[in-house]
Amino acid sequence: MFGKIPERKFFENISIQDSLLLKWSAETNGGQSCTSIVIYNNILFVSDLSGRIYAFDRTTGKLFGYEKYSGSIPVAPVVNDLRIFFIVNDFNERTSTLNIFDFINGKVLYESKIFGGVNSEMLKLKDGIVVLTTAGELIKFNLVNTREWSVPTKVTAKSSPASDGELILFGNEKGELIAVSAKDGSIKYRTKISDGIEGSITIDEVNAYFGDNNGNIFSVKASDGKINWCINTNHKIISTPVYNENKIYIGNLAGEIFCLNKTDGKLIWKIQVNGVVNTTPLLFKNYLVQPDLNRKVHFINTQTGKIEKTIEYERRVKLSPVYYGGIIYMGADRGIINAYQTFSTN
Repeated sequence: MFGKIPERKFFENISIQDSLLLKWSAETNGGQSCTSIVIYNNILFVSDLSGRIYAFDRTTGKLFGYEKYSGSIPVAPVVNDLRIFFIVNDFNERTSTLNIFDFINGKVLYESKIFGGVNSEMLKLKDGIVVLTTAGELIKFNLVNTREWSVPTKVTAKSSPASDGELILFGNEKGELIAVSAKDGSIKYRTKISDGIEGSITIDEVNAYFGDNNGNIFSVKASDGKINWCINTNHKIISTPVYNENKIYIGNLAGEIFCLNKTDGKLIWKIQVNGVVNTTPLLFKNYLVQPDLNRKVHFINTQTGKIEKTIEYERRVKLSPVYYGGIIYMGADRGIINAYQTFSTN
């Protein structure tokens, strides 16, 4: 799924060279939103806003096939064994459908209609799939698409949730941070801490991190929502923070990228890329690989903040980079998917 695990992890504990070799390039029919590809074994899955979901050979870029639906598919699919869970939004986004597709037999096994659109990334838990609608309803489905519980918070939500296995955390447009029991859907706390939260959540052990519409970066205790620290960047944040052992990295819509101490929020470095940062980056030990909506991907030194390399595209870069098996997968507007061979320095 997006971020690999329920906590949303975007860190690869290796160092890489900045010399990349383009292995293959492919194109889908429609563009993507700010989401990511998903990989299962050697199959790369990607959806697009024209309602198609594609399967490629991740090593060669060969198209295995695609399925077309009426609507748009704005968030990354979730793979569980030989089944793909994906959301199709109706074009008016008043309703959407969660589909379970058997990609061995090539057919939809189950469909579940949802009131409201879904533009937040889904969560895969051990025993089910969690969906957050734009209307603020959090729904848990089991692995055969039966609805187990739902929580209608009745406030618009655009934040992609994260979970530590016990709690599911997400924000809403009123600036509330909400924690829901993953087991039964009961609300454990609902705390207003901001004027509006569209930034997605990530969790590192006991603490959760996210940005808000005023440009604040928060560290809170996941168990009770109490604020550990808050740093203001002055510009709206919608991307997901990424972290390693002791640092947090996050960008805002003004094109500023911040490296902060994870413990106290102290600024380590700050840079300006002269673009728009609205996509979640990929973090290595030595590089932060940050897409820029201004048709670029920057390789930023994690220690100094220096931009060591920039890849320029003809179109806007929206997909979050994904690393798998020595390859970095990137995507640009109108459905361009590029696979780059990279080389470890370890």
